[in-house]
Amino acid sequence: MLVFQRMNWRQWARVLHVSKEILWVSPLVDLVFFLLIALGAWIVWQLVPRLPALRALVFLFSFLAVYDWLSLTNRLDWRACLLLACGVALAFHRWLRKNESIAIEFWKRSLRWLFAASLLTFAAVQGGQWLHERVLEARLPAAAPGSPNVLVIVIDTLRADHVSAYGYSRATSSQIDHLASQGILFENAIAPSSWSLPSHGSLVTGRYPFEHGLTNVQPMPWLGWGKSSLHGYPTLGEALEQRGYRTAAFSANRVYFTSNVGLGRGFLHFEDYFFSVGDSLTRTLYGRKLARLYFNRSEKSKATRALRAVGLDEWLDKDSEGSGTYGGAFGVRKRASDVNKEVLRWIEHDRSRPFFAFLNYLDVHYQYGGPRDYPKPSWDRGTAIDEYDAGLVYTDDYIGRLLGQLKQLGLAQNTIVIVTSDHGESLGDHGLTYHGASLYWELIHVPLIVSYPGHIPAAVRAGQPISIIAIPAMILDLIGDKNQRTFPALPTSALWTKASANEEWPDPLSELAQTDIIVPQDRVVEGKIPIATNGDMEALITSRWHLILHSRLGAQLYDWKNDPGELHDLAQTAEGKAIVAELLSQLHSQTER
Repeated sequence: MLVFQRMNWRQWARVLHVSKEILWVSPLVDLVFFLLIALGAWIVWQLVPRLPALRALVFLFSFLAVYDWLSLTNRLDWRACLLLACGVALAFHRWLRKNESIAIEFWKRSLRWLFAASLLTFAAVQGGQWLHERVLEARLPAAAPGSPNVLVIVIDTLRADHVSAYGYSRATSSQIDHLASQGILFENAIAPSSWSLPSHGSLVTGRYPFEHGLTNVQPMPWLGWGKSSLHGYPTLGEALEQRGYRTAAFSANRVYFTSNVGLGRGFLHFEDYFFSVGDSLTRTLYGRKLARLYFNRSEKSKATRALRAVGLDEWLDKDSEGSGTYGGAFGVRKRASDVNKEVLRWIEHDRSRPFFAFLNYLDVHYQYGGPRDYPKPSWDRGTAIDEYDAGLVYTDDYIGRLLGQLKQLGLAQNTIVIVTSDHGESLGDHGLTYHGASLYWELIHVPLIVSYPGHIPAAVRAGQPISIIAIPAMILDLIGDKNQRTFPALPTSALWTKASANEEWPDPLSELAQTDIIVPQDRVVEGKIPIATNGDMEALITSRWHLILHSRLGAQLYDWKNDPGELHDLAQTAEGKAIVAELLSQLHSQTER
């Protein structure tokens, strides 16, 4: 699995991913699976003692093992895998007929060694990770007295105009609104891209995608990323480690915010995969087949009702991760409740140092909505927008619960809390359904709220357009490093200490490399509007204008101040042509490589 994941990196969006934990997870899952088969064979053998149960099991187990190995390559048709596995199993079965006593003796001797090897693998993976983190933590320098904790919360796929504090008509975000009342709300925060991977690269480096280079999935180095990821730019985690912070990331987006895609540098601890039994199961071959056959059925099916009856609702909570869209299995959702458990467990492990925790909540991302057992808002009638908003209500609730726990631990008063998103969502605007296809306002306008009670003003709304790549520099500014040179941004405190717009602050950019991973629902608009299926895209946002440039199809220009829905493209008007020319010159000067 680890090998072919590296070989099949171009199919990254279509598969469930694994990390080194699969070295003990897969044998454990397969052991349980094979024992269940053996139990069934034993029951049949008791009923019909004359059946050659041992040889039948050997054939079946050999077939299943070889089929597993062949299928992992993703290079062979499933029918070819079946035929080859049958051939190998038949050959081994014939050998067994002549060498049964030798085989049984070998199995008896090797069993203890296999068991020991499995335990050693578990200890090496989990214990090695634990030891590695302890060693690195011991090497951290002393933190400055009174250093605040830092909590960055990314609500994946949240567009700003669905947050109550940004003027949305529904009460979707009472906890986020409360944070805004205690700090700074940036009214016009801009994401550096309209999908997760490049935006997360920018969030941890303070650089635009054209700088850090993570514009699309890159091939995984065989020996790990090391310092080579993100073009070697320093990360926020590394900067805070140098200042004595414990650092960790907790991700519910197991596709595009993981250590495997090159985003792990600067985090001493990274929890992305294997948060539950159901998740572990679906990351093995036969677990995925089981999920495809039984976890994706209707609510009325016997399989679904049986799983719910035995308390396995979590296994039916489907994620967007995996190949379910292409006929395979969906992953198991990692909910905000799971992220909270992980981060609180990590925080409580060591209270001697300030912490930096970077969280990604995925509950606003498709498939929309909160967990099945979470109360639905009264206005939720099951439409896409209703479910999207319901997912925000759930996430907002768990943000409040997390902050409540920090308050109980006595940590809230000395914690910088930043809430933002990596990109928005189309929800039908401009004929698009999801994200990652274009750079319209609804796809790049995201919330940005900063709370640090007693240290920054309360209930301030900053209107200056600002890129969220400023977050790393903002954090270093807030912890007292006023002269930092790690991240190229002006001191963000200027944005809330001046009543008027800061003329020196650069206009934010957004980028979208040409991509093939756009979902079919959004691909159908190709030829009607410019999208990234056939060219790179860039955008520049000023205090009034939004320029979108497609590498093949030219420019679009919108007056986002007076036309927030961006319904009127002004690029071909007389005034628009002059503005486009001016903005193109500015765009090119900012993106000179």
